[in-house]
Amino acid sequence: MKHRSLYVVLGVAAMVASGSDPARGQDREVVSIGVVVDGPWDRNDEIQDRFEQEIIALLSGDFDVRFPDQAQIDGAWTMEGVRNALDRLLEDPDVDLVLTVGVLGSVEAGRRAVLLKPVIAPLVWSAKLQGLPLTDSGTSGVTNLNYLEHPSSFPRDVELFREVAPFRTLGVLRGEAYVSGAAELWTGLEQVADSLGQVADSLELELVSVPVSASADLALAAIPPDVEAVYLFPLTQLDPGQFDVLVEGLIERRLPSFSFLGVEEVERGILVGLNPETFWDRLARRVALNVQRILLEEDAGTLSVAISYGERLTLNMGTADAIGISPSWQIVTEAEVINDVPEEGRRFTLAEAVRESLDANLDLAVEDRVVAAGSKNVGLARSQLLPQLDVSALTTFIDADRAEASVGSQPQRTLVGGVTATQLLFSEPAWANLAIQDDVQLSREAQREALRLDIISEAATAYLNVLRANTFERIQRENLRLTRANLERARIRRVIGVASSAEEFRWESEIARGRSASIQANSQRNVAEIALNQVRHRPLEEPFSTVEVGLEDPSLLTGDTRFFDYFSNRAIFSVFRTFMTREAMAAAPELEGLTAA
Repeated sequence: MKHRSLYVVLGVAAMVASGSDPARGQDREVVSIGVVVDGPWDRNDEIQDRFEQEIIALLSGDFDVRFPDQAQIDGAWTMEGVRNALDRLLEDPDVDLVLTVGVLGSVEAGRRAVLLKPVIAPLVWSAKLQGLPLTDSGTSGVTNLNYLEHPSSFPRDVELFREVAPFRTLGVLRGEAYVSGAAELWTGLEQVADSLGQVADSLELELVSVPVSASADLALAAIPPDVEAVYLFPLTQLDPGQFDVLVEGLIERRLPSFSFLGVEEVERGILVGLNPETFWDRLARRVALNVQRILLEEDAGTLSVAISYGERLTLNMGTADAIGISPSWQIVTEAEVINDVPEEGRRFTLAEAVRESLDANLDLAVEDRVVAAGSKNVGLARSQLLPQLDVSALTTFIDADRAEASVGSQPQRTLVGGVTATQLLFSEPAWANLAIQDDVQLSREAQREALRLDIISEAATAYLNVLRANTFERIQRENLRLTRANLERARIRRVIGVASSAEEFRWESEIARGRSASIQANSQRNVAEIALNQVRHRPLEEPFSTVEVGLEDPSLLTGDTRFFDYFSNRAIFSVFRTFMTREAMAAAPELEGLTAA
């Protein structure tokens, strides 16, 4: 008995020393999650990793979550393959929960009336048109079934796309599996056609469906020559590397492109997108939260099916330049522009801007010459008081016969010279003129110094105005982005019946105001940059970049911490203020110039 107690103590001590918690490890329930994907895709591993990381990070404190390799199945891009994969996981006693990371799998799971274990289907586009159950409270109402219905953004995307690049014929690129399996994917296929027809009619568009399989070249060849722009749904069947080939082909054909996924594909060369870069991350976080609620014994059928992503307009300016598109100021000021290669411009600090203004300012150059010319007047006035030396010489030549006839009184050659030295002993006008010219010159120098200080102030103010305008423009763009996110939430709330159209209209009105404010902020930034170029004597629209100025900047008063003590209380600050006032009065060039005048 003693030996057994000793072994227990040693075992507990060993676990404590290793940082483990025996009770915690024993209490955590093991949960195995099976995953169904529609088919092989080069991004499957990346996207599955996001889901796994979010789920494990959220649940690791209470559950031992595992994703067994044998429970990761793809459906080979067919409804039958997805159906078989789902059946296999639902019948597997070692799988506790099933996740369908794909449109085909999500629709197949959502249509099942009976599910023996929890299933989360996060990629449903229209519950009504795809035949999925939906209650008035915005849930599936089916035991063990939770799906996520994504808001329909196609009409909104097309309207914004046409603001970037006008077109009448739009090619819609979709995965071939979704096109060929449309009859199984959409129970209301006629309603889908009617819905797309209504969208096309309302926007005065012609929509052309372009199926995309594994080859980018085949997809490019399938785009009719009369198509003026393309809209890209997630092209999950493309082979690795083929997406970049597709983008290059679209640019070569000078076709404007819009990505449903948004920023992650815009960064790869698509012209414009509206969804934020958090599309997959936010979807993974929402799935993780729903998994947690299910494991904490909430029924999946009672969880909300609505999801919102917000909006983030992203524009690839490099692609726009390559295809000859020049977006409006309204779009450029609202969008987050990437791959924008600005004209070469120098980057300089506040102190460098001030020094450059002093070196290049024409007004200061004029004052320098006025001061230089005035110093000559002082020299002229002083010269009247200095000794004067006059030297003269006179030479005459006459004819030889005239010299002979004068009998010596007129030489043939005569040279007469003289030197006279004078010194002014006293002259009141001369001394007064010197004193006057000295004072006038002092006034000129004071005027120049005042101008120099004004230029320093003007340059520093112009630089700070540029920084302020940049910040204000960034704030307006961020406000507009948040307003778009609120509009998206309002649309979802209206769809699920918890809000009226008035809320949506309100946010649409806010977007209009936000756009106007963003354009105005951009205009103010341009004006501030022109003002700084003007004081630097540079071309008014010459590009440049600035450096953010903080309170610790040595070129500012706040950069010297010794001054902080003088602001600590009212009494000390009063003394400091009095001292600074006296110093300013004594050193002010304006007062010095007035005194001299």
